[in-house]
Amino acid sequence: MPVHVERCEGIAFLTLDQPQRRNSFDLSMAVALRDAVRGLALAPPKVVLLRSRGEHFSVGGDVHHFQQLLQRSPDARSAGVAQLVGAVNEAVLGLTDLPCPVLGLLNGAVAGFGLSLALGCDLLVAAEDARLVYAYGAIGITPDGGGSWHLPRHLGLHRALALALLNTPLSAQQAQALGLVVEVVPADALPATGLALARRLAGAAAAAQTGAKRLLRAGLEGDLASALDRERGVFVSLCASDDFAEGVEAFCERRPASFG
Repeated sequence: MPVHVERCEGIAFLTLDQPQRRNSFDLSMAVALRDAVRGLALAPPKVVLLRSRGEHFSVGGDVHHFQQLLQRSPDARSAGVAQLVGAVNEAVLGLTDLPCPVLGLLNGAVAGFGLSLALGCDLLVAAEDARLVYAYGAIGITPDGGGSWHLPRHLGLHRALALALLNTPLSAQQAQALGLVVEVVPADALPATGLALARRLAGAAAAAQTGAKRLLRAGLEGDLASALDRERGVFVSLCASDDFAEGVEAFCERRPASFG
């Protein structure tokens, strides 16, 4: 399978597994990612760890697939592109809608849809060799997978425009300085660092993480009054949870909390 999911101790490992093609996306890869995310939505884990096999996270769309589409009639070409974009768009929307944290591990090239997919994660850790590049303009096309939505929200409009129009790659260190990634580590330390962080997330209060994720994402839109209403509703509902009781007792007793 070009994309597969393995589960262990509350962590779902979502792996892009086409290293010979630098994890580029043709229709089969896009559908496999969409279907994997659908499966995660049906039975959400405590944490999703998005990773890749090989030297590159993903170079984005498979240009050879696009070349094949160019041999078709204009209508057939448009239909093929619509299928591909529809699948990757659904996958990104599904990832952002998951109730659990989604942690992405970036290495090598993170380009085009690879960057859009990464931006759909809640947290990113990058290897020192990671290079983030918009890439769409290089083949005369515009973004998919939510790239145009996430990028200005992460960077601000003018930085996002500079990245899109100039197509200048960001090093892992530059991405960290801009707030895109939370940590940069040596390439050989990326798997262990990601696993340690995933286990840390899996050990936290799941309902509180779900609430925080939804509140913060919803807070990107609308006004303060609406955000305050949402916060009050989630806060009050969680006051009845066992995790809240355990958290308060653990704090008062000066011991680590043990969430279910």
